[in-house]
Amino acid sequence: MTASSSKVWPNGVSVPLTTPFKADETIDHAALAAQVVRLAQAGVGIVLLGTNGEASHLSAEERKSVVETGRKALDSNGFEGTPLLVGTGGGSAATTIELCKDAASAGATHAIVICPGYFAFAMGRDRQAILDFFNKVMDHSPIPVMIYNFPGAAAGIDLNSDELCALAEHPNCFGAKLTCAMIGKGQRLAAYTQTPEFLAKRGPQLASVTETGAFQVLPGFSESLLPALLAKHHGCITGTGNVFPKTINRLYTQALKGLKGDAKALEEAVRLQDRVARSDFIIVKAGIQGTKHALDHFVQPGLGGTSRLPLGKLTPEVKAMVETELKEDWEFESSL
Repeated sequence: MTASSSKVWPNGVSVPLTTPFKADETIDHAALAAQVVRLAQAGVGIVLLGTNGEASHLSAEERKSVVETGRKALDSNGFEGTPLLVGTGGGSAATTIELCKDAASAGATHAIVICPGYFAFAMGRDRQAILDFFNKVMDHSPIPVMIYNFPGAAAGIDLNSDELCALAEHPNCFGAKLTCAMIGKGQRLAAYTQTPEFLAKRGPQLASVTETGAFQVLPGFSESLLPALLAKHHGCITGTGNVFPKTINRLYTQALKGLKGDAKALEEAVRLQDRVARSDFIIVKAGIQGTKHALDHFVQPGLGGTSRLPLGKLTPEVKAMVETELKEDWEFESSL
C-alpha cells in the first residue's frame, strides 16, 4: 500500500469518518470509499476507526479491511501522499500494539489510541499504569501515535495536562486529541510543546516548523475551533465534518487570517463559528446514527448506512430534528 513517509500530521480540520454498514451489518466498502474521496476532495484530513467509526464493533480483520479500503480510495483518486490516521485502541497494550501494526501494514501513516476503559475502576486510581500503557504502545508502534483523551468513551478516565506533557516527550507521540472539551488543558499542552526546547528534541527539521505543528493539539469538537486556535491549538478533529467539511474548513482558514490581523476574515470566522457551534450540537444530540442519517438524507442515500448493535435505531423525532434543524446549514455547505 502507498503511504506518506512524513511523520508530520498537517494542521487543520480532520474528520473521523463513520463506518457504513449494510442492512445485514456487514461493512459497505463502496460507501466508505465514496465518503473518503468526498472528504479528501473537501480538503480535510482523513481519520478512520475512531469513535464515529465504531471501531469497538469491528473485529481485527474488519478493522484492517477498513484501512485498506481507505488507503486504496485515496491512492486511486490522486491522494497518494495524503496521510491516514487510524484508531487502534484495544483492551490491552498488547492488543493495541497489534492493531497499530495491522493499521500500518494496511496503509495507515498515523495511529490514534484511546485509554482502555474496561478496568477504569483500577486504572483510574493508578495513574502510572495509564502512562505505562501509552508509553509501551508508543515504544512498539511502527507509526506515530496520537493520544485520544475522551473520558466519555474511556469509562471516565481523563488525562490531565501534566500527564499529557509527560507523554508528549515520547519521540513516537505526535499529538493529542482532546475530546474532554477543555481548551485550557489544550493550551497548557500546546504551550509546553511549542517551546524551543521541546521542538529541538524533535530534530532540526521540526525545530523551525511554523505552518505545521511538530506536536498536534486538537480539540475533538468543531464548536470550539475559533477559541481553540486562539489557545494555540492546530485545528480540530470533528465528527460534524462528516456532513459539513467545507463549512468547517472555511471556518478554520478564515479564523487563521483573522488571528493574523485580518479584521474582515475574523468577522466571518465569528459568524461561521456561530453556525458550526449550532450544527455541531445538533450532530452531538443525534449521535453516530444521526450523523449517518444526515449523510443519507443530505449527501447521498446509502452513504451513511446503518450502525451495529448496541447502537439502536433512530427515533422519528431525532430523524425529524436532523432533517429540519440541519437543512439551512446543508444549504450553506452546498453553496461553498
